[in-house]
Amino acid sequence: MSFARSDHAALRSHYEREWTDGRAAFAAGTVRTDPVPRDGDARWGLSLVVPTEGSFAERIAAEADAIAARCQGTHLNYVRRDLHMTVRSLEGHQDTVPQRQIDHYLGQLKDATEGLGPISARFEGLGGSIGGLYVRGYPNADLLELRRRLRDARIPFGNLGPAGGDGDRYRDNAHISLLVPREAVPEPEVAAYVDSRTTIDFGTITTNEISLVAWRPGPRTANIEVIDRLTW
Repeated sequence: MSFARSDHAALRSHYEREWTDGRAAFAAGTVRTDPVPRDGDARWGLSLVVPTEGSFAERIAAEADAIAARCQGTHLNYVRRDLHMTVRSLEGHQDTVPQRQIDHYLGQLKDATEGLGPISARFEGLGGSIGGLYVRGYPNADLLELRRRLRDARIPFGNLGPAGGDGDRYRDNAHISLLVPREAVPEPEVAAYVDSRTTIDFGTITTNEISLVAWRPGPRTANIEVIDRLTW
């Protein structure tokens, strides 16, 4: 079965535009900060992700470490164990996630993967926006189709938990987050480093497994909590 492909040329242009603004914001200290979430906040909620693994994960972790070493301010700097590609953010943040929500979203994921091939994304270059730094990724058609199915499955029910997450949209990118700003201070060395790494080929993620996760972030760490996994 074949699905509609991503427009990688348009996505590349989008990444370049985001980084034009992001580079200036990091250099000047005018980034958009993201505080540690509280129960009910619209971000950092239950999510479906693909954790990075093996030598690919080590390459990405080395970039995250290089960025962290150049930071002057306090930020959430991703470490090896928390690096991931998000498939879909399901809802807002909860201190405790009820089992009924876990069962609901795992059921939707199982249905959505029916007849689907491996999901994949190619990663090329560092980048970012005024709200954070990431590795630029380009999704395959099966990943986009999975996201579309998950979005459509949400329509009759909405969020079972707090408002937030991807809602009625689905992502057309495949980035891996490296840094989330916690304070707005100039980071010229960080901006220069990322700007020097915008064309590096980091490799590809290909998988038939997705993790359902919750986030327990602190000021400097993301603290991913894997709740369950599904393989198809």
